[in-house]
Order: sequence, then structure tokens, then C-alpha cells
Amino acid sequence: MTTVHIAGPPRMGGLYQECSRCRYVLQNYTGGMVMVPDGQDAEIPHFPEGWRIVISGNAAWAKADDAELDDGETECRPAS
Repeated sequence: MTTVHIAGPPRMGGLYQECSRCRYVLQNYTGGMVMVPDGQDAEIPHFPEGWRIVISGNAAWAKADDAELDDGETECRPAS
């Protein structure tokens, strides 16, 4: 099943981010150490706030705001 989420603001310095609509966790690096080799950018990548993020299994990618849903894609439901 493939679900489209809306990226919320990154929190805890980018270690944690969830869907602003349903609170699905998009990324969570709070339980472990993030290793960065010397000389590389130490900023943790995150999804830009407000972007539509498609989750399918372990894969995640951005989807254009004006793009139609593909077969098998569903929008997440608001958290209650």
C-alpha cells in the first residue's frame, strides 16, 4: 500500500519529523547516533515542510503538489 503524507516541520534539530496531517513518523533518528565522517556536512537531511511525501514500504519520495494520485496511492487521513 502506498500512502501520501504531508511533511511537517523537522523537530529536534532535524532528528524527528512527522506528517502534519496524520502524525505518521517520516523519520526518527532520536534513538541512535548519527555518524558523519570528517569533512562532510553534519546537517541531517529532512523533507521540506509542506511537501507531499509518498511512503511505500521502506521507500519514500516527494510528489508534486499538482500531481494526480497513481493507482494504489491514497492520501493519509487526519489524526483524531
